[in-house]
Amino acid sequence: MTSLDHATTAQDQALFGSGSLPAPAYRGTNLPDIDYDAHPAYGGTFPAPSAAERLKALKTFGMSFAFVGIRKLIDYENMPLLTKEAGGNRFTLSFAWRYITMFARIRLSRLWRTLTGARRVAAPANPALYKRLSADGVVGLHLTEDEMNEVRRTMAAPFAKLDERRASIPLDKRKFDDNVYWCTRSADPEPFAAVDEIFKRTGVLEAASNYLGRPVGVKHVNAQVNEADYAFWKRQFADTDVPDPSTTYLHIDASYNVLKGAIYMHDIGPDNGPFCYVRGSNRAKVGFLEGMIRRTNDFSGLSGRKPEARRKFMALPSFLRKKADFGADVLDNSAEAARLKEGHVSFTSDLGNCVIFDGHGIHRGGMVNKGERRCVFVLLAEI
Repeated sequence: MTSLDHATTAQDQALFGSGSLPAPAYRGTNLPDIDYDAHPAYGGTFPAPSAAERLKALKTFGMSFAFVGIRKLIDYENMPLLTKEAGGNRFTLSFAWRYITMFARIRLSRLWRTLTGARRVAAPANPALYKRLSADGVVGLHLTEDEMNEVRRTMAAPFAKLDERRASIPLDKRKFDDNVYWCTRSADPEPFAAVDEIFKRTGVLEAASNYLGRPVGVKHVNAQVNEADYAFWKRQFADTDVPDPSTTYLHIDASYNVLKGAIYMHDIGPDNGPFCYVRGSNRAKVGFLEGMIRRTNDFSGLSGRKPEARRKFMALPSFLRKKADFGADVLDNSAEAARLKEGHVSFTSDLGNCVIFDGHGIHRGGMVNKGERRCVFVLLAEI
């Protein structure tokens, strides 16, 4: 064990707990490399693609690659999310002009603050938190009961609105986003103020800023509910006899230059869909092009697991067959599965009621077997 495994002060012990994470660090230096030609649900199911199928797949990939590239170029995750504000749900000339002017203003402001030194990242007030985050890519925190009560109070209205919406949508028609309520600063200022104050007081914001190398704040606050009946991770290859592996739903995020947080609204046990992370996988090497390829396949739908999506995915050249959402494609008897399971940590409530993590590391959550999971998800980005 290293010194990073143990809290060093009474304050740290109250925030982190005294024990080390119950798993060794990820032993892989890269993300899992899957041989799709040999995979029974991919190359073992479909015939060789025709020339027309290959061209169609490349067209789909190329259009999404351009989209992902534009998002990366404009630093989309660190821009205000106008589409979630009132009047931002349709693409119009006025909306485009509003976004372009906002983008130019933010970029000029960042340049000026960089030149004047105002954008410099402050030293972390809690070095132990920063060191844990850097070493593991994830840290579980124990917020106080007063802090949790403040989060519950300010999130009561957003959860009520989410429950009302979910009740109006039949379970078989419900999509992932139907289980999420996006708070906005204009309509829901209290949740932002509460989370911002807690993350400042505990040193989360300064640690996140040091980790990302840029000043960050609370950008998104979302209410999310997952329940046992919504088993989105099961029967991934329903048209085959290939079982779901133990690594199903492990993935990396499609976002760049952000950190995330999950705050549990109630006690979470192993069957309530705890957030899970492969400890130290944030240090796995993912080159720029590889990252773009993986995110492109997820954005384009080519990483889906219905027969038509898998067949289209197999029409891509082998070097483009990489996914950000790869967990269900890892075979249980493989060395890749063994490495993932070895470093896998389930953040049940005994490890904390708040988890801060780097989405570039391998993670999953919301896989509820009993009851439900109510969480507040927070995005930390430059704002």
